[in-house]
Amino acid sequence: METKILKGESVKGRILTETKTEIEELKITYGKVPGIAFIGFEGVSLAKYTIPLHVHLAEELGFRVCIEIMPESVTEKELFKLTRELNDNIDIHAVVILQPVPPHLNAMRISNSINAKKEVEGFHPMNMLGTMLPEVMPNNYPMCLPAALEEIFKDAGIRPGKDQEWVFLVDEEFLVNPLTKMIIHTAALKVVPNDCPVTFLTRNSSLLVEHCKRADYLVIVTKHPEYVQPGWLKPGVCIMDIYSNLVKEIPDRNNSSKLIPVIRGGITAESVKSIAGAILPIPGGLMTTVLAILFHNAMLAFKDRMILETV
Repeated sequence: METKILKGESVKGRILTETKTEIEELKITYGKVPGIAFIGFEGVSLAKYTIPLHVHLAEELGFRVCIEIMPESVTEKELFKLTRELNDNIDIHAVVILQPVPPHLNAMRISNSINAKKEVEGFHPMNMLGTMLPEVMPNNYPMCLPAALEEIFKDAGIRPGKDQEWVFLVDEEFLVNPLTKMIIHTAALKVVPNDCPVTFLTRNSSLLVEHCKRADYLVIVTKHPEYVQPGWLKPGVCIMDIYSNLVKEIPDRNNSSKLIPVIRGGITAESVKSIAGAILPIPGGLMTTVLAILFHNAMLAFKDRMILETV
């Protein structure tokens, strides 16, 4: 069996091209460019890589970028003060909290403090309802992760069928964290067909291997790199590896003074070749498309603001 590697590169490229083109057109029309603010935190293991990545890509697309790096000990009160200032800043059209936040903070409360029109990840209650119940609430900006899964599936021609079994293998801390729990359950609601059984498991479940062996679709969200074993898998399973873990840093081959990150997910793509029907791997799978959708949402926030100002 040939395992299909789902990279999402064509989806990412298409969305970023559309976003950049529209920003250029909006600049011609309104004489302005969109402003985006990133709030990051010291002490986060991947921050020194993810923050420059976000900033570089935003600037390449034509955004004016504001960066706020907060100390790891920052209080909720201090963050709320910052988000109020960014909400009131007419030159900032999108505000992004770079996850994860320090453990003493509630990521959901911080996201809720951002104006719903500027909260472009889809985490604000108004935007979350728009993603989950678009027939009831206008969907300003689709939640990035579920939207990315839908786009990658569509691009790869993957169409989940009736009665296929879905298993979500998720670390317990992600299921007790209000924000990550909401993201995971929203993804399940958006991607899993109505007639499919769904099981949520943690690593502590005595039925873990049994359920994994039944899964037609296996979603892995874990901080334990390469934890899932090939022997647990049903032949032909479609695997979605979601969480990026920094396992080490190694010198760049061309510049020994520069370190590059080694990222791993909950399973390795190489280990499941000839077993899985398809895999969305870490690194290089879902998160690049998530980032593209984030910037597209930020462009839409700017566009909506410009239209309102000219009415």
